[in-house]
Amino acid sequence: MFRRWLALLVTAALVAAVGAVGVSSAGAEAQRRAAKPYDSILKTSIEDIQDFWSAQMPAVYGVRYQVLPQSQIHAYTSKTDMPSITECAEGGATYKDYKHNAFHCPLDMTVNYDNEDLFPGLYKEFGAFTLAQVLSHEWGHVIQTQTGTEFPAPVLAEQQADCFAGAWVEHVDSGDSKLLELDPGDLDKGLAGMLEFADPPGGDPTNESSHGSGFDRVSAFQEGFEGGAQRCAQYTENPPLIQELPFQSATGALQGGDLPFKDVLPTTKQDLDSYWGQFTFGGQPYQTVSDVVSYNPKDKGSLPKCPGFKTSEYKDTILYCQDGDFVAYDRNLVRSVYGEFGDFAVAVLVGNAWASAMQTRLDITGDDKTIALQADCLTGAWVGSVPIDEEGTEAARGGPETREAAFSLSPGDLDEVVQSFLAFGNPAEDKALGTPFERMEAFRLGFLQDEQSCLDLTGS
Repeated sequence: MFRRWLALLVTAALVAAVGAVGVSSAGAEAQRRAAKPYDSILKTSIEDIQDFWSAQMPAVYGVRYQVLPQSQIHAYTSKTDMPSITECAEGGATYKDYKHNAFHCPLDMTVNYDNEDLFPGLYKEFGAFTLAQVLSHEWGHVIQTQTGTEFPAPVLAEQQADCFAGAWVEHVDSGDSKLLELDPGDLDKGLAGMLEFADPPGGDPTNESSHGSGFDRVSAFQEGFEGGAQRCAQYTENPPLIQELPFQSATGALQGGDLPFKDVLPTTKQDLDSYWGQFTFGGQPYQTVSDVVSYNPKDKGSLPKCPGFKTSEYKDTILYCQDGDFVAYDRNLVRSVYGEFGDFAVAVLVGNAWASAMQTRLDITGDDKTIALQADCLTGAWVGSVPIDEEGTEAARGGPETREAAFSLSPGDLDEVVQSFLAFGNPAEDKALGTPFERMEAFRLGFLQDEQSCLDLTGS
Protein backbone atom coordinates (compact mmCIF):
# COMPACT_ATOMS: atom_id res chain seq x y z
CA MET A 1 0.00 0.00 0.00
CA PHE A 2 1.30 3.43 -0.94
CA ARG A 3 -0.06 6.63 0.41
CA ARG A 4 1.02 10.20 0.02
CA TRP A 5 -0.46 13.12 1.90
CA LEU A 6 0.26 16.74 2.60
CA ALA A 7 -0.33 18.00 6.09
CA LEU A 8 -0.79 21.72 6.59
CA LEU A 9 1.90 23.17 8.78
CA VAL A 10 2.41 26.71 9.97
CA THR A 11 2.23 29.19 7.12
CA ALA A 12 5.66 30.74 6.89
CA ALA A 13 5.87 34.43 7.51
CA LEU A 14 7.25 36.47 4.67
CA VAL A 15 10.76 37.87 4.88
CA ALA A 16 13.30 39.60 2.69
CA ALA A 17 16.25 38.12 0.89
CA VAL A 18 18.91 40.70 0.37
CA GLY A 19 22.31 41.21 2.16
CA ALA A 20 24.76 42.03 4.99
CA VAL A 21 25.50 45.32 6.65
CA GLY A 22 27.66 47.28 9.05
CA VAL A 23 28.12 50.53 10.98
CA SER A 24 29.34 53.69 9.30
CA SER A 25 31.35 56.57 10.65
CA ALA A 26 28.50 58.89 9.68
CA GLY A 27 26.21 58.83 12.67
CA ALA A 28 28.52 56.49 14.59
CA GLU A 29 27.89 58.36 17.82
CA ALA A 30 24.14 57.93 17.40
CA GLN A 31 24.68 54.25 16.71
CA ARG A 32 26.62 53.85 19.94
CA ARG A 33 23.77 55.49 21.82
CA ALA A 34 21.23 53.19 20.21
CA ALA A 35 23.03 49.85 20.00
CA LYS A 36 21.00 47.05 18.46
CA PRO A 37 20.97 43.42 19.60
CA TYR A 38 22.02 42.35 16.11
CA ASP A 39 25.03 44.69 15.74
CA SER A 40 27.51 41.90 16.37
CA ILE A 41 26.05 39.52 13.79
CA LEU A 42 25.94 42.33 11.23
CA LYS A 43 29.60 43.09 11.76
CA THR A 44 30.48 39.41 11.42
CA SER A 45 28.27 39.02 8.35
CA ILE A 46 29.87 41.97 6.60
CA GLU A 47 33.28 40.50 7.24
CA ASP A 48 32.19 37.12 5.87
CA ILE A 49 30.51 38.56 2.77
CA GLN A 50 33.62 40.58 1.97
CA ASP A 51 35.85 37.54 2.58
CA PHE A 52 33.60 35.58 0.20
CA TRP A 53 33.94 38.14 -2.56
CA SER A 54 37.67 38.59 -1.97
CA ALA A 55 37.98 34.95 -3.00
CA GLN A 56 35.23 34.80 -5.62
CA MET A 57 35.86 37.92 -7.71
CA PRO A 58 39.36 36.89 -8.81
CA ALA A 59 38.15 33.34 -9.47
CA VAL A 60 35.05 34.38 -11.42
CA TYR A 61 35.99 37.73 -12.98
CA GLY A 62 39.77 37.73 -12.82
CA VAL A 63 39.84 41.03 -10.93
CA ARG A 64 40.47 41.95 -7.33
CA TYR A 65 37.59 42.77 -5.02
CA GLN A 66 37.86 46.22 -3.46
CA VAL A 67 36.88 45.84 0.20
CA LEU A 68 34.39 48.43 1.42
CA PRO A 69 35.60 50.20 4.57
CA GLN A 70 33.13 50.80 7.40
CA SER A 71 32.98 54.45 6.37
CA GLN A 72 31.06 53.31 3.27
CA ILE A 73 28.53 51.16 5.15
CA HIS A 74 25.76 53.27 6.64
CA ALA A 75 22.92 52.53 9.00
CA TYR A 76 20.35 55.32 8.79
CA THR A 77 17.27 56.41 10.74
CA SER A 78 14.71 59.22 10.60
CA LYS A 79 17.30 61.46 12.27
CA THR A 80 19.88 60.85 9.54
CA ASP A 81 20.73 63.58 7.06
CA MET A 82 20.61 61.30 4.03
CA PRO A 83 22.72 63.49 1.67
CA SER A 84 25.50 63.38 4.26
CA ILE A 85 25.89 59.60 3.94
CA THR A 86 25.35 58.96 0.23
CA GLU A 87 25.51 60.87 -3.01
CA CYS A 88 22.40 59.02 -4.18
CA ALA A 89 20.37 61.12 -1.72
CA GLU A 90 21.55 64.49 -2.98
CA GLY A 91 18.83 66.86 -4.11
CA GLY A 92 16.84 66.98 -0.90
CA ALA A 93 16.03 63.31 -0.33
CA THR A 94 15.01 62.44 3.23
CA TYR A 95 14.56 59.33 5.35
CA LYS A 96 10.98 59.00 4.07
CA ASP A 97 12.36 58.40 0.58
CA TYR A 98 14.44 55.46 1.85
CA LYS A 99 12.30 54.10 4.66
CA HIS A 100 11.99 50.28 4.75
CA ASN A 101 14.85 49.93 2.31
CA ALA A 102 18.43 48.82 1.84
CA PHE A 103 20.42 49.95 -1.17
CA HIS A 104 23.80 50.23 -2.82
CA CYS A 105 24.78 53.57 -4.29
CA PRO A 106 27.17 53.14 -7.24
CA LEU A 107 28.06 56.85 -7.19
CA ASP A 108 30.04 56.55 -3.96
CA MET A 109 30.29 52.76 -3.47
CA THR A 110 28.21 52.82 -0.30
CA VAL A 111 25.85 50.24 1.16
CA ASN A 112 23.00 51.75 3.19
CA TYR A 113 20.19 50.27 5.27
CA ASP A 114 17.22 51.46 7.30
CA ASN A 115 18.07 50.77 10.93
CA GLU A 116 14.89 52.26 12.35
CA ASP A 117 12.11 50.46 10.49
CA LEU A 118 13.40 47.69 8.20
CA PHE A 119 16.12 45.97 10.17
CA PRO A 120 14.57 46.10 13.65
CA GLY A 121 11.31 44.76 12.21
CA LEU A 122 12.98 41.91 10.33
CA TYR A 123 15.12 41.01 13.33
CA LYS A 124 12.11 40.91 15.65
CA GLU A 125 10.11 38.75 13.25
CA PHE A 126 12.74 36.48 11.74
CA GLY A 127 16.07 36.75 13.52
CA ALA A 128 19.55 37.99 12.81
CA PHE A 129 20.54 35.92 9.79
CA THR A 130 17.73 37.44 7.77
CA LEU A 131 19.52 40.78 8.09
CA ALA A 132 22.72 39.22 6.79
CA GLN A 133 20.83 37.79 3.85
CA VAL A 134 19.20 41.13 3.25
CA LEU A 135 22.44 42.83 2.43
CA SER A 136 24.12 40.01 0.54
CA HIS A 137 21.75 41.08 -2.24
CA GLU A 138 23.03 44.65 -1.98
CA TRP A 139 26.59 43.35 -2.08
CA GLY A 140 25.59 41.71 -5.33
CA HIS A 141 25.06 45.22 -6.69
CA VAL A 142 28.47 46.21 -5.31
CA ILE A 143 29.97 43.43 -7.41
CA GLN A 144 28.12 44.67 -10.48
CA THR A 145 29.55 48.15 -9.92
CA GLN A 146 33.11 46.94 -9.37
CA THR A 147 33.01 44.70 -12.47
CA GLY A 148 31.19 47.21 -14.66
CA THR A 149 28.37 44.75 -15.27
CA GLU A 150 25.31 46.24 -16.99
CA PHE A 151 22.03 44.78 -18.18
CA PRO A 152 19.49 45.97 -20.76
CA ALA A 153 16.70 45.65 -18.18
CA PRO A 154 16.90 46.54 -14.46
CA VAL A 155 15.09 43.35 -13.47
CA LEU A 156 18.05 41.31 -14.75
CA ALA A 157 20.42 43.25 -12.49
CA GLU A 158 18.13 42.44 -9.57
CA GLN A 159 17.98 38.80 -10.59
CA GLN A 160 21.76 38.59 -10.66
CA ALA A 161 21.97 40.22 -7.23
CA ASP A 162 19.54 37.59 -5.92
CA CYS A 163 21.69 34.92 -7.54
CA PHE A 164 24.83 36.32 -5.90
CA ALA A 165 23.01 36.31 -2.56
CA GLY A 166 22.19 32.65 -3.04
CA ALA A 167 25.83 31.88 -3.82
CA TRP A 168 26.96 33.51 -0.57
CA VAL A 169 24.27 31.76 1.49
CA GLU A 170 25.36 28.38 0.08
CA HIS A 171 28.91 29.24 1.13
CA VAL A 172 27.60 29.62 4.69
CA ASP A 173 25.27 26.62 4.50
CA SER A 174 28.00 24.29 3.22
CA GLY A 175 30.29 25.13 6.14
CA ASP A 176 32.83 27.06 4.05
CA SER A 177 32.34 30.16 6.17
CA LYS A 178 34.71 30.43 9.11
CA LEU A 179 32.46 32.95 10.84
CA LEU A 180 28.81 31.98 10.34
CA GLU A 181 26.48 29.00 10.15
CA LEU A 182 22.80 28.67 9.34
CA ASP A 183 20.13 27.71 11.82
CA PRO A 184 17.33 25.31 10.81
CA GLY A 185 14.70 27.24 8.85
CA ASP A 186 16.96 30.06 7.64
CA LEU A 187 16.75 28.92 4.01
CA ASP A 188 12.97 28.67 4.19
CA LYS A 189 12.72 32.17 5.63
CA GLY A 190 14.81 33.35 2.72
CA LEU A 191 12.24 31.98 0.28
CA ALA A 192 9.46 33.66 2.20
CA GLY A 193 11.29 36.95 1.94
CA MET A 194 11.45 36.70 -1.82
CA LEU A 195 7.66 36.89 -1.82
CA GLU A 196 7.52 39.76 0.66
CA PHE A 197 9.84 41.90 -1.44
CA ALA A 198 8.74 40.73 -4.88
CA ASP A 199 6.81 42.73 -7.44
CA PRO A 200 3.01 42.49 -7.10
CA PRO A 201 1.19 40.11 -9.48
CA GLY A 202 0.81 41.62 -12.92
CA GLY A 203 3.89 43.81 -12.58
CA ASP A 204 5.77 45.02 -15.62
CA PRO A 205 9.27 43.45 -15.76
CA THR A 206 10.44 46.36 -17.94
CA ASN A 207 9.70 48.86 -15.18
CA GLU A 208 12.76 50.64 -13.80
CA SER A 209 11.94 49.54 -10.24
CA SER A 210 11.10 45.92 -11.08
CA HIS A 211 12.80 43.24 -8.96
CA GLY A 212 10.93 40.25 -10.42
CA SER A 213 8.05 38.09 -9.29
CA GLY A 214 8.40 35.98 -6.16
CA PHE A 215 9.03 32.91 -8.29
CA ASP A 216 11.64 34.77 -10.36
CA ARG A 217 13.47 35.88 -7.22
CA VAL A 218 13.34 32.43 -5.67
CA SER A 219 14.62 30.88 -8.91
CA ALA A 220 17.55 33.29 -9.14
CA PHE A 221 18.44 32.82 -5.47
CA GLN A 222 18.33 29.04 -5.77
CA GLU A 223 20.30 29.14 -9.01
CA GLY A 224 23.08 30.95 -7.16
CA PHE A 225 22.80 28.48 -4.30
CA GLU A 226 23.13 25.57 -6.75
CA GLY A 227 25.56 26.96 -9.30
CA GLY A 228 27.61 29.47 -7.33
CA ALA A 229 28.84 32.91 -8.34
CA GLN A 230 30.12 31.47 -11.63
CA ARG A 231 26.57 30.80 -12.82
CA CYS A 232 25.41 34.24 -11.69
CA ALA A 233 28.19 35.90 -13.69
CA GLN A 234 26.82 34.19 -16.79
CA TYR A 235 23.56 36.15 -16.56
CA THR A 236 24.96 38.76 -18.96
CA GLU A 237 25.14 36.16 -21.74
CA ASN A 238 22.72 33.51 -20.48
CA PRO A 239 20.03 35.29 -18.45
CA PRO A 240 17.32 33.45 -16.53
CA LEU A 241 13.81 33.02 -17.87
CA ILE A 242 11.68 35.84 -16.43
CA GLN A 243 8.23 34.63 -15.42
CA GLU A 244 6.69 37.96 -14.41
CA LEU A 245 3.42 37.91 -16.36
CA PRO A 246 1.15 40.91 -17.04
CA PHE A 247 -2.61 40.70 -16.70
CA GLN A 248 -4.13 40.21 -20.13
CA SER A 249 -7.43 41.92 -19.36
CA ALA A 250 -9.04 44.30 -16.90
CA THR A 251 -11.32 41.48 -15.75
CA GLY A 252 -8.33 39.27 -15.00
CA ALA A 253 -6.72 42.02 -12.96
CA LEU A 254 -9.95 42.61 -11.04
CA GLN A 255 -10.21 38.91 -10.20
CA GLY A 256 -6.53 38.66 -9.35
CA GLY A 257 -6.16 36.04 -12.09
CA ASP A 258 -8.16 33.49 -10.09
CA LEU A 259 -10.82 31.16 -11.40
CA PRO A 260 -14.09 31.00 -9.46
CA PHE A 261 -13.65 28.49 -6.64
CA LYS A 262 -16.17 26.04 -8.12
CA ASP A 263 -14.10 25.79 -11.31
CA VAL A 264 -10.66 25.22 -9.78
CA LEU A 265 -10.76 21.48 -9.11
CA PRO A 266 -12.59 20.43 -12.31
CA THR A 267 -10.23 22.54 -14.44
CA THR A 268 -7.17 21.23 -12.61
CA LYS A 269 -8.28 17.63 -13.11
CA GLN A 270 -8.92 18.28 -16.80
CA ASP A 271 -5.44 19.71 -17.30
CA LEU A 272 -3.73 16.98 -15.31
CA ASP A 273 -5.46 14.39 -17.50
CA SER A 274 -4.31 16.32 -20.58
CA TYR A 275 -0.70 16.42 -19.40
CA TRP A 276 -0.34 12.86 -18.10
CA GLY A 277 -2.34 11.52 -21.03
CA GLN A 278 0.72 12.16 -23.23
CA PHE A 279 2.62 9.31 -21.61
CA THR A 280 2.47 5.55 -21.30
CA PHE A 281 3.02 3.67 -18.05
CA GLY A 282 4.82 0.36 -18.36
CA GLY A 283 3.67 0.19 -21.95
CA GLN A 284 0.07 0.88 -20.95
CA PRO A 285 -1.90 4.02 -21.79
CA TYR A 286 -2.57 6.59 -19.09
CA GLN A 287 -5.50 6.01 -16.77
CA THR A 288 -6.81 8.82 -14.62
CA VAL A 289 -7.26 8.30 -10.89
CA SER A 290 -10.48 6.49 -10.09
CA ASP A 291 -11.97 9.31 -8.05
CA VAL A 292 -11.40 12.71 -6.47
CA VAL A 293 -13.36 13.02 -3.26
CA SER A 294 -13.82 15.67 -0.63
CA TYR A 295 -14.56 15.20 3.04
CA ASN A 296 -15.16 17.09 6.25
CA PRO A 297 -12.64 15.94 8.89
CA LYS A 298 -15.20 16.70 11.60
CA ASP A 299 -17.65 14.26 10.02
CA LYS A 300 -16.20 10.76 10.42
CA GLY A 301 -18.86 9.38 8.12
CA SER A 302 -17.47 11.43 5.22
CA LEU A 303 -13.88 10.21 5.60
CA PRO A 304 -12.66 8.00 2.74
CA LYS A 305 -11.19 4.67 3.73
CA CYS A 306 -7.46 4.39 3.18
CA PRO A 307 -5.76 1.49 4.99
CA GLY A 308 -3.20 2.68 7.52
CA PHE A 309 -4.55 6.22 7.55
CA LYS A 310 -5.56 7.39 11.02
CA THR A 311 -8.70 9.44 11.57
CA SER A 312 -6.64 12.24 13.09
CA GLU A 313 -4.51 12.49 9.93
CA TYR A 314 -7.36 13.58 7.66
CA LYS A 315 -7.51 17.14 8.95
CA ASP A 316 -5.73 19.73 6.78
CA THR A 317 -4.73 17.05 4.29
CA ILE A 318 -4.69 16.28 0.58
CA LEU A 319 -3.82 12.64 -0.05
CA TYR A 320 -3.42 10.01 -2.71
CA CYS A 321 -4.28 6.47 -1.59
CA GLN A 322 -3.16 3.56 -3.72
CA ASP A 323 -5.81 1.27 -2.24
CA GLY A 324 -8.79 2.55 -4.18
CA ASP A 325 -6.62 4.75 -6.43
CA PHE A 326 -8.19 8.03 -5.35
CA VAL A 327 -7.23 11.56 -4.40
CA ALA A 328 -9.03 12.95 -1.38
CA TYR A 329 -8.96 16.39 0.19
CA ASP A 330 -10.18 18.22 3.26
CA ARG A 331 -12.73 20.59 1.75
CA ASN A 332 -12.19 23.13 4.53
CA LEU A 333 -8.47 23.15 3.81
CA VAL A 334 -8.96 23.66 0.08
CA ARG A 335 -11.36 26.53 0.66
CA SER A 336 -8.87 28.11 3.09
CA VAL A 337 -5.92 27.75 0.71
CA TYR A 338 -7.96 29.28 -2.12
CA GLY A 339 -8.94 32.22 0.05
CA GLU A 340 -5.48 32.87 1.45
CA PHE A 341 -3.28 32.21 -1.57
CA GLY A 342 -5.38 31.74 -4.71
CA ASP A 343 -6.55 29.17 -7.22
CA PHE A 344 -3.17 27.87 -8.30
CA ALA A 345 -2.09 27.13 -4.75
CA VAL A 346 -4.96 24.62 -4.69
CA ALA A 347 -4.09 23.31 -8.15
CA VAL A 348 -0.44 22.63 -7.31
CA LEU A 349 -1.37 20.68 -4.16
CA VAL A 350 -3.78 18.52 -6.13
CA GLY A 351 -1.16 18.16 -8.86
CA ASN A 352 1.31 16.95 -6.26
CA ALA A 353 -1.06 14.20 -5.10
CA TRP A 354 -1.63 13.32 -8.78
CA ALA A 355 2.12 12.98 -9.27
CA SER A 356 2.15 10.44 -6.44
CA ALA A 357 -0.48 8.45 -8.30
CA MET A 358 1.71 8.46 -11.40
CA GLN A 359 4.67 7.23 -9.37
CA THR A 360 2.55 4.30 -8.27
CA ARG A 361 1.64 3.48 -11.87
CA LEU A 362 5.33 3.50 -12.73
CA ASP A 363 6.20 1.23 -9.77
CA ILE A 364 8.79 3.75 -8.61
CA THR A 365 10.64 2.81 -5.45
CA GLY A 366 13.14 4.58 -3.25
CA ASP A 367 13.53 6.20 0.13
CA ASP A 368 10.66 8.35 1.35
CA LYS A 369 12.44 11.68 0.86
CA THR A 370 13.54 10.97 -2.70
CA ILE A 371 10.06 9.76 -3.63
CA ALA A 372 8.49 12.86 -2.09
CA LEU A 373 10.89 15.24 -3.84
CA GLN A 374 10.36 13.41 -7.12
CA ALA A 375 6.63 14.06 -6.78
CA ASP A 376 7.42 17.76 -6.31
CA CYS A 377 9.62 17.62 -9.40
CA LEU A 378 6.89 15.92 -11.45
CA THR A 379 4.48 18.61 -10.28
CA GLY A 380 6.91 21.18 -11.63
CA ALA A 381 7.16 19.32 -14.93
CA TRP A 382 3.37 19.56 -15.29
CA VAL A 383 3.31 23.28 -14.39
CA GLY A 384 6.17 23.98 -16.80
CA SER A 385 4.01 22.61 -19.61
CA VAL A 386 1.08 24.93 -18.88
CA PRO A 387 0.84 27.83 -21.36
CA ILE A 388 1.42 31.41 -20.26
CA ASP A 389 -0.79 32.95 -22.94
CA GLU A 390 -4.54 32.62 -23.39
CA GLU A 391 -4.00 31.37 -26.95
CA GLY A 392 -2.10 28.40 -25.51
CA THR A 393 0.94 28.73 -27.78
CA GLU A 394 3.87 29.21 -25.36
CA ALA A 395 4.71 26.87 -22.48
CA ALA A 396 5.67 28.31 -19.10
CA ARG A 397 9.19 26.82 -19.29
CA GLY A 398 9.65 28.41 -22.71
CA GLY A 399 9.19 27.01 -26.18
CA PRO A 400 6.00 26.16 -28.06
CA GLU A 401 3.06 24.54 -26.30
CA THR A 402 2.75 20.89 -27.29
CA ARG A 403 -0.59 19.87 -25.80
CA GLU A 404 -4.20 20.97 -25.39
CA ALA A 405 -4.21 22.73 -22.02
CA ALA A 406 -7.29 23.45 -19.94
CA PHE A 407 -6.03 26.81 -18.70
CA SER A 408 -3.10 29.21 -18.87
CA LEU A 409 -1.03 30.60 -16.04
CA SER A 410 -2.07 33.95 -14.60
CA PRO A 411 0.08 36.61 -12.91
CA GLY A 412 0.93 35.46 -9.41
CA ASP A 413 0.25 31.74 -10.05
CA LEU A 414 3.89 30.75 -9.71
CA ASP A 415 4.22 32.81 -6.55
CA GLU A 416 1.35 30.72 -5.18
CA VAL A 417 3.48 27.63 -5.80
CA VAL A 418 6.13 29.04 -3.46
CA GLN A 419 3.47 29.91 -0.90
CA SER A 420 2.10 26.37 -1.08
CA PHE A 421 5.45 24.77 -0.43
CA LEU A 422 6.14 27.15 2.44
CA ALA A 423 2.79 26.33 4.00
CA PHE A 424 2.97 22.59 3.30
CA GLY A 425 6.69 21.93 3.67
CA ASN A 426 8.12 19.89 6.49
CA PRO A 427 9.58 21.80 9.43
CA ALA A 428 13.26 22.61 9.04
CA GLU A 429 14.17 20.27 11.87
CA ASP A 430 12.27 17.39 10.18
CA LYS A 431 13.89 16.76 6.80
CA ALA A 432 12.29 13.35 6.25
CA LEU A 433 10.29 14.46 3.19
CA GLY A 434 12.09 17.67 2.29
CA THR A 435 12.10 21.21 3.63
CA PRO A 436 10.28 23.97 1.68
CA PHE A 437 13.65 25.03 0.22
CA GLU A 438 14.39 21.50 -0.98
CA ARG A 439 10.87 21.08 -2.33
CA MET A 440 11.19 24.27 -4.38
CA GLU A 441 14.51 23.08 -5.77
CA ALA A 442 12.83 19.86 -6.89
CA PHE A 443 9.85 21.72 -8.35
CA ARG A 444 12.13 24.05 -10.31
CA LEU A 445 14.06 21.09 -11.72
CA GLY A 446 10.90 19.70 -13.29
CA PHE A 447 9.55 23.11 -14.24
CA LEU A 448 12.67 24.22 -16.09
CA GLN A 449 13.44 20.83 -17.67
CA ASP A 450 10.86 18.06 -17.98
CA GLU A 451 9.52 14.85 -16.47
CA GLN A 452 12.58 12.83 -17.45
CA SER A 453 14.78 14.94 -15.20
CA CYS A 454 12.44 13.96 -12.36
CA LEU A 455 12.48 10.27 -13.21
CA ASP A 456 16.26 10.38 -13.18
CA LEU A 457 16.09 11.14 -9.46
CA THR A 458 15.22 7.51 -8.83
CA GLY A 459 16.93 6.05 -11.87
CA SER A 460 13.56 5.33 -13.50
